[in-house]
Amino acid sequence: MSSNSSGGFLRGCLIVFGIFFVMCIVGFIGLALCIATVAGALGESDALKTNNEYTIEFISGNKEADNRIAVIDVKGTIASEGESFGEVIANSRQIVKLIRAAKDDESVKAIIIDLDTPGGEVTASDEIYHELKLCGKPVVAMMNTMAASGGYYVACGADKIVANKFTMTGSIGVIISTVDVSALLDWAKVKPEFYTSGKMKTMLNPAKPTTEEEAKVVQALVMDAYKEFAGIVSAARNIPLEKITQGELGDGRVFDGEQALANGLVDQIGYFTTAEDAALELAGLTRENCSIERFKSSASLADLLGLFGVKAQPVTFNSLLSGTNVVLPKAGCPYYLATGL
Repeated sequence: MSSNSSGGFLRGCLIVFGIFFVMCIVGFIGLALCIATVAGALGESDALKTNNEYTIEFISGNKEADNRIAVIDVKGTIASEGESFGEVIANSRQIVKLIRAAKDDESVKAIIIDLDTPGGEVTASDEIYHELKLCGKPVVAMMNTMAASGGYYVACGADKIVANKFTMTGSIGVIISTVDVSALLDWAKVKPEFYTSGKMKTMLNPAKPTTEEEAKVVQALVMDAYKEFAGIVSAARNIPLEKITQGELGDGRVFDGEQALANGLVDQIGYFTTAEDAALELAGLTRENCSIERFKSSASLADLLGLFGVKAQPVTFNSLLSGTNVVLPKAGCPYYLATGL
């Protein structure tokens, strides 16, 4: 085949590929518009109301009542960003917006935080907890399958905690992780080089072993975050601090709902309706004069892209492994997280 023929064939392939790519983009945009149209139609129904920031879905009680209880989900690993691959993320920024919306709405008399999370980033968990403490309204935490570590940290921002008898909770502690691949690099005859402004700039770099001095620095960071966690639990649950830091409550283990109740970590065993009743009681309301509604972040273009597995951030090795149901923390990032559950 001549060079001209080869060049023509290649150009033809590129043109065909380009046309196919454009058709895919057009089709995707059309599908996204259809989804948006359906969402808009649902928003006009009695079951679902929408505004620019969030969606409100009726759960129970009296739809016509002026008083409301807002239910806000904390589902998945708690993080300040919502991008992942194969993993549900409880985006702290979106959750904080929903809490503020409920706080600013005079018709909302109480909040239920609906938890199903192994915990997550230290800062993200603290942001949600802090917002709950500032909201000025009665808050009930409902623990479902799991509300461990950062999930329990968030629950401490509530006035009352309800857990299922099979809920996995507790895991009061902090983790910072890294991976030492230096032996693998030695085997591959790869020698990393570092040019730094200080001896600690390569701390937790996976290409080198962690020194004893570096380990002490990292451990100090872990213990600072742990002391904050233990202090919040102590204050929220009226448990002596020493009982947490020097006993089983604070050694990182998980408890089921019944064990958590016996140890004073939760107030009541029950179901979501139990949490509804608790919120109604704290607000001085009944099901006849209150509408219980779920507040949810309105879908964005990024959310629509996420339906098709398109993410705004690159996929990492850790995120690829998340499909195994093992939550892997990012190296060097402090977490209130129950790993492997």
